[in-house]
Amino acid sequence: MKRTLSAVLAGGDMRQIYLGRLLREDGFRTGTVALERHGEELESQGMEAFRAADVIILPMPVMGERGRLNAPLANAPYKMTEVLDAIPAGKTVFGGAVPKAVHEMAQRRGITVTDYLERGELAVLNAIPTAEGAIQIAMEELPVTLHGTKTLVIGNGRIGKALSHRLHALGAEVTVSARRYDDFARIRDGGMKWADTRALAPVVGEFALIFNTVPHPVVTRAVLAKCRPDVVLIDLASRPGGTDFAAAGELGRRAIHALSLPGKVAPVTAASYIRDTITHILQEEGKL
Repeated sequence: MKRTLSAVLAGGDMRQIYLGRLLREDGFRTGTVALERHGEELESQGMEAFRAADVIILPMPVMGERGRLNAPLANAPYKMTEVLDAIPAGKTVFGGAVPKAVHEMAQRRGITVTDYLERGELAVLNAIPTAEGAIQIAMEELPVTLHGTKTLVIGNGRIGKALSHRLHALGAEVTVSARRYDDFARIRDGGMKWADTRALAPVVGEFALIFNTVPHPVVTRAVLAKCRPDVVLIDLASRPGGTDFAAAGELGRRAIHALSLPGKVAPVTAASYIRDTITHILQEEGKL
């Protein structure tokens, strides 16, 4: 590092705790906000700490329910507007999976929030613990082995690719849905079958296990009605997901919304990916 920087980590899960430890090892001075219940090894501070910080690191995802900071380890809820009000204009602020509403609120206050999840390096690496966590859930929920299980992965993005290849390696009979002919070709090249995401209802009935990675309404009531009654459906898309969960409940389909898996199944690894990404951004901007 060219100089010592101070960082305040605000909200989030155990990834933020481990991220703080990694940054301290790198020479940062660190403090925390809205991490009271697991911040014993870091200096716990109020939001006034934002004023003296060189870097402010918001969680991934940044916002939880009801317009609040995503802060499951906090003693009390923090309104997103109050957090942004406490950050001086022009500060270096990072966050992951930053919604448009937060970007707009920040901009009105003269703040730019850099979404580190939009960096390709982190998006690719973050798919690894997400895929492993999804497979862990499937193994816990299924009464049979993944080997030989007919499995559908909806979406062929970074998470879909990471997941489908791991399932295929475990011997599952994997079909991946996509929308483009070149994706269909790549899926076939990987030894898997393909389906069209726009036409799921005619094919979903053959699968005992379905994963959704698409953050748009694709697993609709019509699709759910065609699923097997004993299907295990795991939705990995960010809130609100791509599944009609209300319809799933009414139809008796087992649907699990598996959010923030990297922070649950591999927080140390996930934190190291975030640390590397933030460090690279700071180096590119000449701040390290």
